[in-house]
Amino acid sequence: MAKVVPFEGLHYNTERFGRDLTRFVAPPYDVIDPPMEKKLKADMLNITHITLGNESDAYTVASRRLQRWLDDCVLVRDQGQSYYIYEQTFSGPDGNPRVRSGVIGLVKLEDFSKGIVLPHEKTIPRHMADRLELIGAVEGNVEQIFLLYDDPSEQIESIILETRKREEILRFVDPEGVHHRILRISDPETVERISGVFGQVKLLIADGHHRYETSLEFRDRMRAKDGSEEGSMPYDYILATLITFRNPGLVVYPTHRLVQRVDEGKLEKLPKALEHDFDLKQLKGPEELAKAVDASDKKAFGMWIPSSGTLILATPKGQGPPRNPVEDLPVWIVQERVLKKLLGYTAEMVDTKVDIEYVKGTETTKVAMATGEYQACFFVKPPTVQQVMTVAETGQKMPHKSTYFFPKIWSGTLLYLFRTA
Repeated sequence: MAKVVPFEGLHYNTERFGRDLTRFVAPPYDVIDPPMEKKLKADMLNITHITLGNESDAYTVASRRLQRWLDDCVLVRDQGQSYYIYEQTFSGPDGNPRVRSGVIGLVKLEDFSKGIVLPHEKTIPRHMADRLELIGAVEGNVEQIFLLYDDPSEQIESIILETRKREEILRFVDPEGVHHRILRISDPETVERISGVFGQVKLLIADGHHRYETSLEFRDRMRAKDGSEEGSMPYDYILATLITFRNPGLVVYPTHRLVQRVDEGKLEKLPKALEHDFDLKQLKGPEELAKAVDASDKKAFGMWIPSSGTLILATPKGQGPPRNPVEDLPVWIVQERVLKKLLGYTAEMVDTKVDIEYVKGTETTKVAMATGEYQACFFVKPPTVQQVMTVAETGQKMPHKSTYFFPKIWSGTLLYLFRTA
């Protein structure tokens, strides 16, 4: 089973700057666009100067900057081995308030073949190369990954409830209105209880596949150099937030597919081409179509082609048990049976975003489509957390950008460096 351990958290100096970290924090590196990056980097102490770099030799410079922050006590390290509670309060898709809480700790890196840490999505090699350069330069993790676990006993949830009333050590509110709080657990008895529970579970990567696989590669390279024993070195572990998939605050948003530069003839014939394998229902507008997709309990998807006024709910005919759980997912159906089979997309085009964009949520999608940049939109229903777990446990991987867990785990809260000084 998994090995999760406490650590001495490294974070911004709250005695110097106060507990509100708004000016320092940032979303994960892979959701930051150029305008957001420029805004975040206006503050020379924002974490993006490390996670993204900003000069020609980006990560060498980032490493020097990080060391300067340590020397100047911009960043300080807690004393004593601790776990941390990461609590996020936000409005769910239904508008009601939700609270999602998890434990921040160090997770021992395990090869996927062991079945202890499970992936659920495909990764893109060029993204891994970028993260490998960063982890080697800074010698540590400057961002957390997000892992799910199942604890039927709910012991850790009980511990979180016991500790969440304590005063936070760090806090901030992000631009989407999500309230973030970090609390520290340092008493040895509770720390030991948490470690014991995690020693009985398997873990699923919810967000951070590239960073996890990069850490595996870095571990293997370092182990080949120094001949260390498994689990004995700081680089054998990765910084993570762990959340039970039973947590009522767990939300997965849909990630819709928008396409461009597709042959107009193929788009025009698409509704007719779908008739053989799908039941089609014409609806009145994109909002109604998105709601119909969300309300469907089947493997339906929505197709919106503004040029022809096409707004179709497509439901597969003769739905029987899938040959594997991946084929039960609307994202797979759209990718394999529509984009590839009927519109000519290749696996490389889908994975590397050639003539395709992945957009979260209906409102954001409508704004993107209003620009006229895209010819068509495919609305998909997000997989449930249980579906994600089932796919991973059977050794399958979902298509790229199948899940968007909300909120994101923000960077700049806690860091983990392999070096102690």
